[in-house]
Amino acid sequence: MAAGRLVTELRARAARCGEPLRAVLPAKALAAAVTLGLLASPPSHAANEPTAAPHGMQSLQDDELADVRGADGIAFNLDNFSIVSSLTNPLSLTYLSPNGSSLTLSGLSLLRTDDPDPFADPYQLTLQSRPGLQDMIALDFPLNAAGNQQWSLTADFSQCDMVTAGACTGTNFVGGTLQVQGLTMKGGGLYISPTPLADTQGVAFGLGTQLDIASLSVYSRGRASDGTIDTSDALAITGIHLANVAGGPWMLADLDQHPGLFNADTDATGSYLHFQVGWPTAGYDVPAASLKIDNITFTTAGVNGAAASVTNLGSASIASMQINYVDIKFRTSP
Repeated sequence: MAAGRLVTELRARAARCGEPLRAVLPAKALAAAVTLGLLASPPSHAANEPTAAPHGMQSLQDDELADVRGADGIAFNLDNFSIVSSLTNPLSLTYLSPNGSSLTLSGLSLLRTDDPDPFADPYQLTLQSRPGLQDMIALDFPLNAAGNQQWSLTADFSQCDMVTAGACTGTNFVGGTLQVQGLTMKGGGLYISPTPLADTQGVAFGLGTQLDIASLSVYSRGRASDGTIDTSDALAITGIHLANVAGGPWMLADLDQHPGLFNADTDATGSYLHFQVGWPTAGYDVPAASLKIDNITFTTAGVNGAAASVTNLGSASIASMQINYVDIKFRTSP
């Protein structure tokens, strides 16, 4: 895991002269570099008051940083972010179901490229009030117009139908290696609030973004012990583009007019995880999205020295689509 640094830009000097302050804090035990910015409004000045000289970057101790409070929210970014799994002791994420089966992502690596200026285009986390409704937490994504912030992910995935004392004692299906490269999100955000539905627990959400993915590939033969991916059998989807038909972010769910819901519930069949996008309110025009895929290719390794077989399905596109209602329940098998 690469070491990083924590960079903080503060626009407040509480109990001082109200002049802007910028600060840099070296991170302790952090693998990602994070950029934080306080969104408090700067104090007003008299019209004839001379402009103070800007301050340079200064180091802050952890306790000094902990004393900072934002009136409106916090802006933050990830600079030099990387999680690189060790070959000898790989990072794994495992979901263990109540019936003893499991789903595992192992050898997980996640990296992101950055803007030249880490302060230029941050995430913004704010708490906002809504008249007559519950307050909401808003996470606005970077605009990322130039596409400099690109995510890449690599992981092996497997499913075991019986786990005993942390070890797979049943049938272990090894699905291969998943690799996502050049994933960019441009604008949009995630907005969450307590659900307003009567007799319902859970989190209501709004979600939207413009999404571009350079490639999404599944390699069924997985990786060698040195981390090299065996590409002889592969499904490769390149050039995935999802956006509003008019351009810009597409809102899959709108917290006020077309809210989503995520919760855990139980019915006569048993417990389940629940994902829903409810019906829109009357008069709300559900946003339409366009989806374009540049190319879909299947590659199958040849037998007995024969050349690989390549099936090219070409491109695919959906000019306009809407999601009016979705209701998905995730249950464990009996």
